[in-house]
Amino acid sequence: MIQQDMTAAMRQDFGKGAAHRLRQSGYAPAILYGQKSEPIALAMEAKALTRDLLRLHGHNVVVSLDIEGEKGKKKHHVLIKDIQTDPVTDSILHVDFLEIDMDKEIVLDVAVVYTGTAKGVDMGGILNIMAHTVKIKGMPLAIPDEITVDVTPLELTGHGITCADLAIPENVMLDEEPDKVCVSVVAPKAAEEEEVEEEEAAEAEEGAEEPAEAEEPAASTEE
Repeated sequence: MIQQDMTAAMRQDFGKGAAHRLRQSGYAPAILYGQKSEPIALAMEAKALTRDLLRLHGHNVVVSLDIEGEKGKKKHHVLIKDIQTDPVTDSILHVDFLEIDMDKEIVLDVAVVYTGTAKGVDMGGILNIMAHTVKIKGMPLAIPDEITVDVTPLELTGHGITCADLAIPENVMLDEEPDKVCVSVVAPKAAEEEEVEEEEAAEAEEGAEEPAEAEEPAASTEE
């Protein structure tokens, strides 16, 4: 697990107008959700925040958050829960942090990285990845950033690599069904049929839903 230090300041102004002024001054609004305390509204320097989040994108990170102006000042160990960005400029609009207890186990989605070229692919098959992440349970700093899987041995036989086959560190545990298939090699025809079945299922689901009457959007109170 990666660790990262960040700094924030407490803020007292709320609402869309306050958030807009904050962004205009070079800061991004954020909020910290505590385990046993009320949420804390924060302001973070936008350039530094963007730099850190871009570097950490796609990784599980424990952030040591230092909040300026907080009574009984302490380090908060937090996870990045959600990031809202502008769809046009990609600038950060808002960040949600979730405080965790470093002495208690948590469950996180860990990326599965597939390496090598499967034997079945060399024989004309298609690599069928069904799990890009798996859930891992353990102490925060013990949870790995990613799990690497070598697909080279996979042949065009229908037998795939399951969760039970993954190399999981001894100090954490897999929080998935052991027989869940993560990756396999399938024949091109089988892959096409599977794709068609998924499309037909999606169309049937859409057709079963009746169109709802349009409603006036309610005024948003979110930042």
